[in-house]
Formats: sequence, structure tokens, C-alpha cells
Amino acid sequence: MEDKIRSFIAEWLSSRLPKVIERDVSLPLDKDYIITVTGGRRSGKTFLLFQTISQIINRGLASPDEILYLDFEDYRLKGLSVEDLDKVLVTFVELTGKQPKYIFLDEVQNVKNYSSWFRKRLNARVFLSGSTSELTPRKIAEELRGRSVNYEVYPLSFKEFLRFKGFSYSPLTEYTAERGKILSLLREYLYYGAYPAVVLEEEDKIRLLRSYFDSVIVRDLGIVKPNVAETFARFIIENYANPISINKVYNYLRGLGISIGKETVIELFERGKETYFLFTVEEFEKSERKRKVNPKKVYIIDTGYSVALGNEFSISRAMENAVFLELLRRGHKEIFYWKGKKEVDFVISNNFKPTVLIQVTYATEKPSEREIEGILEAREQLKTEENLIITWDYEGEVNGIKAVPLWKWLLKQ
Repeated sequence: MEDKIRSFIAEWLSSRLPKVIERDVSLPLDKDYIITVTGGRRSGKTFLLFQTISQIINRGLASPDEILYLDFEDYRLKGLSVEDLDKVLVTFVELTGKQPKYIFLDEVQNVKNYSSWFRKRLNARVFLSGSTSELTPRKIAEELRGRSVNYEVYPLSFKEFLRFKGFSYSPLTEYTAERGKILSLLREYLYYGAYPAVVLEEEDKIRLLRSYFDSVIVRDLGIVKPNVAETFARFIIENYANPISINKVYNYLRGLGISIGKETVIELFERGKETYFLFTVEEFEKSERKRKVNPKKVYIIDTGYSVALGNEFSISRAMENAVFLELLRRGHKEIFYWKGKKEVDFVISNNFKPTVLIQVTYATEKPSEREIEGILEAREQLKTEENLIITWDYEGEVNGIKAVPLWKWLLKQ
């Protein structure tokens, strides 16, 4: 193992950092607590670590030979134990003559009992990343006992997507021919999704997305046989942005002749959430019991999966999914949907007091009365301070409710 460790560290020290297109997420460089980064596989966690390393070097906080980076999915570090981490430090000092000032451990959940290593005093700032159910924000809090702060990474925001596409946006865009270009790019963003590598792929985005589905999603749902995991994931993707109940999924799987219990279906949902494949949104109800038993709306990490699996593209559902993910990026913790005579896509609350209503509609012209009945009803009942209709390309006011195009809302600071 010592030779493999030496090989990896020597390669790291002698290599240049890969070229990085900067993300809007930034990690603090000067904190003494452990910084953890979680998110779905292929969402860009590793490149966020590289971005952070570049910032450290550019600001003169450390030289390249004072930074240790380990990727525990590299074949040379497979099977590394927590005891071997001490050997890693010894090897680094031997090769550089210096103690590391910064330590980056990528996919650290592959090291069993990794948290015990941090109970000793390390004279370095530490960054950890991971993307499976073994490294969730909740488990990190338990393992590191309040000595860490977590940052979540999702696929690209629309602002980041434009940067990756080399498109420069300015407020003047909406008044020029560039408006059509931005709408075209928005449609591509919704159609193929926002995984960084897929955005940069020139020739076969669908093939890459399909490989992600096979190698990432199905593998992460590995509490059941691969064919059952695939069937479950396909059903979720086919029905995203719709209310789904445990019973509906259970009956669907049983109807296909799959022998499965409801407890296993519940566990699949939990695993899907832990690995950032799916997200569930409860109906806004005062009664917790009703919230738990009513159907939940389900969203997915990337809308490109739907097209990659051969489903018909629904721009309205893709818009709604994009709004949900952006709400997560903006730090909203209490996100619900509302159901009266009609439905409202999102209720944002603070300490369970509703503050914002958002209705998403694929409207290029002023939405009709029928399209906004739900938000008018909810506004009357919930007395919300802010009410918003997100459209495809209509901007104005409808019955006293502000309407804004999706692209403009996504690019809002």
C-alpha cells in the first residue's frame, strides 16, 4: 500500500490542476472547522475542490507542495484504511519536506471510520467530499460531532450553464436579438439537464446521460437488485414534478410482477433522497399527520434523464423542476405545494408561516384566468406577502400578481 500511496501523491505533486470553469458555490478558505461538500455524483464536487485549491494558491495562502489531495476512488487508494491515513501524511512530508497546510479528501466515505482520524489534532485545514448515502449532511453531523460545516452541490444553475456555454449575459440582452438566444439556451438547459460534463459534451449528450443513469443512479439504489432499482428509478423519472405516493409506486412494481414490500419501497425513496437522485415535497398542511399521508410531489436531480430514457419532453414539468432546484440553491428549507380546488406549485414558508407562493406555467403571453386560479385562491387563504407567476417569456402583472420569465428569475442575483 505504501508504494501506491507514494505513486498517487507523487503524481499529484507533479501534475497541473485541470482547467476549471468557476462555479458560483465557493468554500471558505480560512476556517478551522472541517468543510464538507456533499451532492449527487457527477454534480461537480471534485472540480469545486480543484477550484478551491486554485484560489488557495492564487491568494498565496499555500504553495502547491503544501496542499494534499486524495481521491479515494482512484485504484491506488482503493481499500485504504483509516490507519493508512497516517502513512499518507508521512509520505507527503517525506516527498515535500513540509507538513500540509490544506488537506482535501475526495469521496472520503470509501474510508471506513474516517471520522476517527479527525479526533486527533491536525495542523491543517480540511475539506471532505462525498456523494453516497454514507456521506449525507445528517451523517456528517453525527460523525464529526459539530466540528464541520456542510455545503451542498447540485448540477449547474442556469447562470453557471451560460458561463459553461461561453454566453455573456447583460441586462441589455432582453432588449436585443440575444433574447432569442437565451431562450434557446434555456430550452437546451431543460432538455439535456445541467450536469457539467453533459453541458460541455459536444456530440452525444444522450449517451453520456444514459451512462450516468446506469452507472450512478442504479448503483446508488443498490439496496435491491439492479433490475428493480432501474424500474423504480425509471418510474420516478417518468413521473417527476407530479404527486406520487408510496402505494402508487408499490402497486406499480407489484403489477410488473416484482416481489417487493412497502418497507423496501420506503427505503428506496430514502436512499434516493440521501444520494440526491430525488427530492420530495409535502403538501402545505397544518396537520403533520396529513402532510405525512398525503401524496408528495417528486423532483429529480437532472431533467436530462427523462429525455435520455426515451420519455416525451415536457417543458412545463422541466420548468417546474428547474425552479425547485433553484430554490434549494438559494437556501430555502421549507418548500411545500398547495392544493385547494386547484394546485399551486410552491409555497415557501418560514417557521411554517407561508411567505411566498410560486406558480410555474409555460406561458409566452399573459396567463389566462384558469391558469392562475390556484394562486389566487391560495393567496386569499394563506395571506402570503409575495406571490409570483413564473412564465416562459411573459412579463407583467396578472390580477395584482407579478409575472416574470423563467430565464430572468433564474438569473436574478
